[in-house]
Amino acid sequence: MVKSLLLILIAFNIILNAYWLLLGDIHYDIDVSRDFLVIDDIIRNNHLTLLGPRSGAIPGVFHGPLWFYVNLPAFLFGGGNPLIVGWFWFLLSAIFLLVVFWVAKKLFGFEIGLLSALLLSVNSIVNPTIGLKNFYNPYGAVFLSPIFFFSFYKYIITYKFKYLIYSLFILGLIIQFQMAFGVPIFFAITPLIIYLLYKKKRIWHLLSYFILLIPLSSFIIFDLKHNGLQFKALIRYLNETSEVINLLDIFKLRINEFTFNFFDFLSPGKNILTAFYAINFLILFPYSLRKSNRQQKTAYFIFGYLFLGFWVITLFFPGGVGNYFWPLLPLTIIIFCSFYNFIKKEIFILFFLILYLVNFYEGILAILEFKTDVNQRGPHSWAFNLQVAKKIYDDAKDDFGYFNFSPDRFAYQQRYAMIYTKKFFPNIYSFSSIKKPLTYLVEVDPPKDRSYLNGTNWRIADVKIDREPDQVFRLDFIKIEKYWLSDDEIKKPSNPYLQDSLFLQ
Repeated sequence: MVKSLLLILIAFNIILNAYWLLLGDIHYDIDVSRDFLVIDDIIRNNHLTLLGPRSGAIPGVFHGPLWFYVNLPAFLFGGGNPLIVGWFWFLLSAIFLLVVFWVAKKLFGFEIGLLSALLLSVNSIVNPTIGLKNFYNPYGAVFLSPIFFFSFYKYIITYKFKYLIYSLFILGLIIQFQMAFGVPIFFAITPLIIYLLYKKKRIWHLLSYFILLIPLSSFIIFDLKHNGLQFKALIRYLNETSEVINLLDIFKLRINEFTFNFFDFLSPGKNILTAFYAINFLILFPYSLRKSNRQQKTAYFIFGYLFLGFWVITLFFPGGVGNYFWPLLPLTIIIFCSFYNFIKKEIFILFFLILYLVNFYEGILAILEFKTDVNQRGPHSWAFNLQVAKKIYDDAKDDFGYFNFSPDRFAYQQRYAMIYTKKFFPNIYSFSSIKKPLTYLVEVDPPKDRSYLNGTNWRIADVKIDREPDQVFRLDFIKIEKYWLSDDEIKKPSNPYLQDSLFLQ
């Protein structure tokens, strides 16, 4: 009866996961739209990229491109339709629940598997990174972290060479998706592996590290082709930051990030409950460790080592860790649910129920705050940006040129929406970043406290149009300026940096 109820709740949460898709929308921010632009470029121009998204931590260093290629089949299948890619993400979410269930079941039993899947399913109604249903490259690392954990666990308890190969290969894939998590974990586990191999007299197992050449090949090939560009950027960064690191300040920052930022992923709200679950986790972890059997102790040890190792390694990074610890969340959920085996059932059920309801509340709140009116959904709505693009094509009725502007100068959301919408108007030719007799400027409003970041200077200095538009349309925060340009106005060359190909590069 209880198992059936848990399965029903998991199924219900999975349906809630699809709420945005059922309303014909996905979260469509600068990262997601950038990914679509790159994948579209890969398909249309055969530009097989060796670089992924830019790393936010180290200037001049990029993640691997694997996230692009993971999404490429769904992108191709849907003809570039973001909603089809969104359903692919939904499928990944469902598979991820099965992965977490399987790993938790193998480590701690069927009941822990169900509890872990249930807690993750309600936690995933909105992805906890930014409180939205968002899928971008770090999600690949989140998906793989339980598989890496279990492979490494299997190696520690069996010392079979194949499990170390599996572990390092998966870790290489994690680095592809999220370097800021994968690299600290690599540096954390390597001393442990060397120590264990020396102790067991199996130093030859270090040959397994050569498997990393496969998942890390994109980084190696890129730097070989470009004179060590990323490696030089990394060395430059290390030289610049080594002089400014204050370990005491960084330690204080990490304590705050650990207590509130990380456990906010588990118990959202950054409130007293967040601190409560952080403290209780730290108390129940050693208590359950003492109560566990030998193999369970190994799982606890590996989790504790990875968890602590990540935070220790990041002490040498002077900035905040953002959401780089996201891949630790599914492991933390498994360990938290395993406490069920070691503490009084009544106490655990109370803790679990409160945590479940907190996550459920956050998910329902996000659903209720989501506007059914597309015009009110804001800048991160695919449906809204698609509507803006269709407005332009409907108005044009003939060939036209267009330019996109946003305060950050990227305008990725509008760029891809215009490219995709072109498919619905085969008789109209549109030209991105090229002036034509009929030309549109699509301008995103600046933040209210920084009104100077408007598109006026961009229009005059970059597009080379120095007059008022012939007509203006407004859709919420986006202003569409329509121009009928003279031959002289067309001949004034726009800034070549505005061209899509150069902009993506």
